[in-house]
Amino acid sequence: MPTLFARALAAVAALFIAQSAFAQGQNIVTIDRLVAHTSTVPAVNGQRVDIFVREKVRVAALRAQSGQSFRGRVVLFVHGGYSPALLAFDVPYRDYSWMEFLARAGFDVFAMDMTGYGRSSRPMMDDPCNLAANFQKLVVPKTLKEPCEPTYKFDLVNSDSETDDINAVVDYIRKLRGVEKINVIGWSGGGIRLGTYVSRHPEKIEKFVILASSNYSRKNPDDRPADLPKAGAPTTIQTREVGIDKRWLGTVKAECTDAVEPGMPEYIWALNKDHDPLGATWGSGGLRAPTRTYWGWNATAAKKITVPTMIMVGEQDSLMNSNLDLFEDLGTQQKVFLSIGCATHFVVWEKQRSVLYRASLEWLRSGRFSGSDDGTFMISEEGRLQRVR
Repeated sequence: MPTLFARALAAVAALFIAQSAFAQGQNIVTIDRLVAHTSTVPAVNGQRVDIFVREKVRVAALRAQSGQSFRGRVVLFVHGGYSPALLAFDVPYRDYSWMEFLARAGFDVFAMDMTGYGRSSRPMMDDPCNLAANFQKLVVPKTLKEPCEPTYKFDLVNSDSETDDINAVVDYIRKLRGVEKINVIGWSGGGIRLGTYVSRHPEKIEKFVILASSNYSRKNPDDRPADLPKAGAPTTIQTREVGIDKRWLGTVKAECTDAVEPGMPEYIWALNKDHDPLGATWGSGGLRAPTRTYWGWNATAAKKITVPTMIMVGEQDSLMNSNLDLFEDLGTQQKVFLSIGCATHFVVWEKQRSVLYRASLEWLRSGRFSGSDDGTFMISEEGRLQRVR
């Protein structure tokens, strides 16, 4: 097995080199930045943090260097609850980069790591004692001899601080590219993060794409809790057994035999270690994430979203019903819902990722899907598109 795995990694490396060469042939460049931000995370309120941002763009677009040339073609991706930006949207293997796809189509594409993820600042998160109690048991006895009290006894981030993270990056991009508005795409937790942001700052957003937003409920409270920050601990961790085996592969239907490419789960898990090398050493290894206190992602907020919005959800995703509620509650009349056959919550790493790419590109270019600016659609594994209503 070690020999087979080594061969698989060697093959992936060769494909990565080929992919990089192809990208260079398309004159696409990758630019990594750290955006300085005065944090509103309670634990480091008023202090500087760094927000990691990656950009992929055609060289020709950079040479133009004018707001007019970038207008309508700037996109920001925001990730979900555990997988940081590059793992979610820029997997360096064949055509698994959603960012690369949109960049080749002429968009100036950005992705950010929220506070507590990937290459951004991770305040209070390097001490394993700061794991929430139910996660500490996962790292005993390898990392911790026994459970211990956290040195910071509260949840780390919240709806306000994450909105402020996004706003800092949005304003940075708007200034960098000389545009008033940008497009945004959010997956899972990126749905609630961007949904909250767009409901508060619609004047900065042109079009919105959601892939399976988490945390949406019509019953969510409108107002922030009085006891903020909420008592707890700042860090969680997701192991392979939970993230890959249970949440992802455990939801793939038996009849969708080729939904996940052989070797892809192992490759994604290997990338997990690259994106969180410290978390990889805790217990059996995992991806760390901040604890979060959310409010307001409800019908009141959805009604405030008046920009053109597309929602896509895999048919095997448990978030289907809540996203249908979200779709109904959106304030915009220019909205489309797309159900994707033989796809799970993790469709970004599956065969049906091509549906995401094509549908998002069509929406970002025209604000229409299949010739319509509203409606509900289904697409089968074989690519048969059906309008539901």
